[in-house]
Amino acid sequence: MNFEFVIKKNFLKIIIILFVSLFAHNVKAEVKYKEILNNPTDLKLNLKYAREQEKLGNFKNVIATLERLTALYPENIDLKLYLLSIAVKTDSTEKVLRLVNEIRQTDEIDENTKRRVAQVFDDINKKKINETKKEAMQQARDVVNKAEQKRKDKAQISKSNWIFYQDFGWKTALHTNVGSISNSQTKYSSGAIVDMTGVKGDNIETINYLLGATYQINNNSNLNLSIGTSSSEQNRGTSDENDTNSFSASYSNFSEKNVFNGSLSLTDTNTRRAADSISRNFSLNNNYNIYGNHKILSGLVLTETRGNQNPSNASKRQSNTFKAGLNVGYQYLFSDKQSLTLKYAFNETEAIADYNGLTDDSLTISYSNNFPISSFGISYSKTDKEYNQIDSFIHPSIIRNDNVENYTISLNGSLGQLFNSTKFIKTSQRIKENLNTFSYSLSLSETNNNSNWLQNDYEKKTFNFGLTKRIYF
Repeated sequence: MNFEFVIKKNFLKIIIILFVSLFAHNVKAEVKYKEILNNPTDLKLNLKYAREQEKLGNFKNVIATLERLTALYPENIDLKLYLLSIAVKTDSTEKVLRLVNEIRQTDEIDENTKRRVAQVFDDINKKKINETKKEAMQQARDVVNKAEQKRKDKAQISKSNWIFYQDFGWKTALHTNVGSISNSQTKYSSGAIVDMTGVKGDNIETINYLLGATYQINNNSNLNLSIGTSSSEQNRGTSDENDTNSFSASYSNFSEKNVFNGSLSLTDTNTRRAADSISRNFSLNNNYNIYGNHKILSGLVLTETRGNQNPSNASKRQSNTFKAGLNVGYQYLFSDKQSLTLKYAFNETEAIADYNGLTDDSLTISYSNNFPISSFGISYSKTDKEYNQIDSFIHPSIIRNDNVENYTISLNGSLGQLFNSTKFIKTSQRIKENLNTFSYSLSLSETNNNSNWLQNDYEKKTFNFGLTKRIYF
């Protein structure tokens, strides 16, 4: 079948246009703690939430947020001054004294301010002013507020809307069936059943580098840009060895009840012993708070993949595809840390060769919980794939149909979270600061692909572990 890969005027594309129109609006911004569950280390978003809660008088939420941020960023004196100002407002004497001791040891504020803060709270600590404690606390508030305002004014002068960073990462993936060898170890070839051979147990190691930038457009939106490269090496086999270059751009907007994200990515995969491919992906995602703990999720995705056809891969063009899809979902927040999500997705894929075209739909249920040491997630998905036509090279009468089940358990966090939550391991402030810039990811997944084609009827398990170091500059 000959056609150009352009967006056709069919029913699915009309729905996509309506979707874009539906969510292309802005609402007055207000961050709610439930909206930062997936971004617990986002400093700007968390601080915006804390400021809003302070205006509402919800000091308990402000203190909880700031204590978490000071644990993640122990060298950030601004956070400690902010937390100190809230502590004196709520007469939290123990917190006040602890913070004063930390502030007295920092080099980030002038000695005069240190002396004034220390004198006021030394009096509190020694109980020399039992009858005039309220007056002393007011003096403390004045001193802290002046110091905080001084730092705000200084920060405002030198503030830049750009944040630049670079990531250095390493990941290993252990596979029980990397080559997707069928359960029967057989396959169809022009209708005949023949042996299927290949590598099963194997591991793939990947190193990657990424250069990124975040531009804060205003208090409600930001732009993220990144370019990256990676290289993968396979231990026993060779089919998954590749060098990949990528570019991505995304826009995010936070409003009173709505979180919107749009992204564009380009990926150039240079497979070392097969045809190279280029993939372009465009997606829109929307998270709308209906009321209370209930949210509606929606999104669309457009993906184009083109292979590099050459004399060694003369039929690669036949697998060039264009995919368009929609997804809708529901999320329930049990608390500020736990959530349950249900999502349904429908995709339509067109290809140069009709037998590579298909429609698929999937249902996913997932649960997440943010613990002090990490973010825990567990999910289950079921996907049904129906291909458009017979591929006579495989079988002259059977059209491929797949039913795929996937189970995944994951842990994500920073090494700083691990060490800060462990009372038995004592580390210096410098070490803690460095550990906060190391993020880790663990996941264990199982895939059961049930198919009426022998070669696509298989099972596999995969364990992934990754470590990334981020450097800001």
